[in-house]
Amino acid sequence: MPTPISSTVPNVTFMRTELAELLPLYTLIRDCLSGEPTVKAAGTKYLPSPNPTGDKKEETARYDNYKKRAVFYNVTRRTLAGLLGQVFMREPVVKVPADMEKIVENATGTGVSLIQESKRAVAYVLAYARAGVFVDYPEAPAEGATKADIDSGKYRPTINVASPFAIINWRVKPDGAEDKLSLIVMAESYVSADDGFEMKNSLQFRVLRLNDAGEYVQEIWREPNRPSDWNGREYPNKMKIFHRGTTLVPKDSAGQSLTEIPFSFIGTDNNDPSPDHPNMYDLASVNMAHYRNSADYEEACFVMGQPTVAMVGLTQEWVETVLKGVVAFGSRGGIPLPVGGDAKVLQAGENTMIKEAMETKERQMVALGAKLVEQKEVQRTAFEAKVDATASSSVLASTTKNVSAAFLWALKWATKFTGGSEKEIEFKLNTDFDISRMTPEERAQAIKDWQAGAITFKEMRNALKASGIATEDDEEAKEEIAKDQVSQLALEAPFNTPTGTKPPAVPPKK
Repeated sequence: MPTPISSTVPNVTFMRTELAELLPLYTLIRDCLSGEPTVKAAGTKYLPSPNPTGDKKEETARYDNYKKRAVFYNVTRRTLAGLLGQVFMREPVVKVPADMEKIVENATGTGVSLIQESKRAVAYVLAYARAGVFVDYPEAPAEGATKADIDSGKYRPTINVASPFAIINWRVKPDGAEDKLSLIVMAESYVSADDGFEMKNSLQFRVLRLNDAGEYVQEIWREPNRPSDWNGREYPNKMKIFHRGTTLVPKDSAGQSLTEIPFSFIGTDNNDPSPDHPNMYDLASVNMAHYRNSADYEEACFVMGQPTVAMVGLTQEWVETVLKGVVAFGSRGGIPLPVGGDAKVLQAGENTMIKEAMETKERQMVALGAKLVEQKEVQRTAFEAKVDATASSSVLASTTKNVSAAFLWALKWATKFTGGSEKEIEFKLNTDFDISRMTPEERAQAIKDWQAGAITFKEMRNALKASGIATEDDEEAKEEIAKDQVSQLALEAPFNTPTGTKPPAVPPKK
């Protein structure tokens, strides 16, 4: 973690302790999501050397082969993709005034739509339980933007999602009965050199703050005079001094200074500045342990799995004179042996200990939410299945609701720049997940409770809608149900008899 340079030089690189403590957890999750190339490139960080011998050349050669044979089965990424699929299996509800439609189509100004940005936010929060959404506005000319510029979208708000790695510092200050954000610092990459073919990226810090007058200002801090390469993943490991460069004072649609920072955190528990424990750390940790077991298992299969011939009762003279130093295998060959000699094929049996360790971790990953790799032969009680679904659903539901709230806030904030009305704005992600749907028994009970008068028709219908069975509007459903009942009675009327029974399907023979 960067440390203060001195009491006189501002240290914009300072990282909050809360983030510094969570960064190793974030890194593990990120590397798991990146996949096998990233995990294997990390070398001994995730896969220790099996037998440090002291001979570096020999140890390196063996370790390279040991690592190549290992299999990283990316349950973490598959699980995240599956959960995202649950949220975006149905289109989000997005309603905005006509003058804000360009924001929905191109939220970031780089071609990324609002729904795509919301998907990125959901992915960050599901994985790390942390993200941010930032409403920005480009610096307009001193004389103001023309109507043509505004209509074309050249000057309009943008909505941008910040990753949990980028938000390195924040502060709040009391504002009456509430706490207000007074500082946000985000690490970013910018193009520091471009020769027309090759571009080099460097590190900069975007500072959003309230100045002494309580006005919102935005500052860009860069290392002066010497662009430094930055891969967008790691912070500088050597202390560098960054100087404040560009300073912007964004204005609202009426030309007034803003008194709040247009930034909102997004979490799993809530949207306050405090980071939540990352949701996928436990899964990623078990996933990495499974990778280590796989390396040992594949190594054992390679070393001990190949059949080896063992012969007893041979003398040196027999080997040289009869066998001529060659042992011929297969149906076209033969192994002449002396009296009392014998030949056997040795092959190691299954390494059940490592295999059981891998299977145990696979079951653990299933319990942690890895539904996509669940083995059908694993038996679970109905209660266990319900607990798994409920746990996944609760994280998914709270994440989805918090992202929806943050994006609704961002769209309403954008009206401060456009001058539009907040009343027409709506944003809501899907919360009807397959994994939280009712069982047939629960659906039957909901209908029974309605028939008994314990719940209303609307409550019963809401339960059936949540299970994916009912899809029509309640009032339309009532009309259709009434028509169906009348039609059914009409079909049965010709067969009604005084005894209340229907005649046989086939008339009796005369």
